[in-house]
Amino acid sequence: MAEVVFRSFTPDLEVRSAAQGGDGRTIVGIAVPYDRPQRIDRTLVEAFARGAFNHQLRAAHRIPFAREHMSLGGTLVGKTVSLRDDAAGLYGEWRVSKTPAGDETLELVRDGVLPHLSIGFREDKNKRAAEGTVIRTRAHLTEVVATLQGAYGDHAAISGVRSADEIDDEDQDDDGTPRLLAVRRMLATSTSPYLRGVLARSDG
Repeated sequence: MAEVVFRSFTPDLEVRSAAQGGDGRTIVGIAVPYDRPQRIDRTLVEAFARGAFNHQLRAAHRIPFAREHMSLGGTLVGKTVSLRDDAAGLYGEWRVSKTPAGDETLELVRDGVLPHLSIGFREDKNKRAAEGTVIRTRAHLTEVVATLQGAYGDHAAISGVRSADEIDDEDQDDDGTPRLLAVRRMLATSTSPYLRGVLARSDG
């Protein structure tokens, strides 16, 4: 069986509010941008072709949604509820479970602390473009995660949370954006060893 590898993106994401037909617990956005060459290391430039994940669209519920990769110490927080092949990339919707870890993840997404998505996948079929880019024409998605650090820049970021009105006024700057102090306070009171580590590293 092919090795599971990870790729990170900065997708256009939002948490769907009740006014949009959601309940504030569904994250939506592009999980994987198509036809976007990205240098992975010194020897590999990679891009995903449109349709690379089409064989999984009808079984999206089998793909877990986590905060950071589970094999690297991350936490399961929900599941994929739908996937759709879109011109811009693989569009997805992820339901975050009502658990302490899930609630914490939603707040971190809303506050822009977890701005990126990352995927785990197994390669299946590839082709090589004339300039040497490896095109993933078929790959098997194993997980989607919200993460601190992405690799694809602005082509794959959590664009915003439409339920941001839930943030207290005292935790906002004059322009309405969450204050760094408020985010740090949330990290400091977190029960997650991972997030406490994030705070410790930022203090170092």
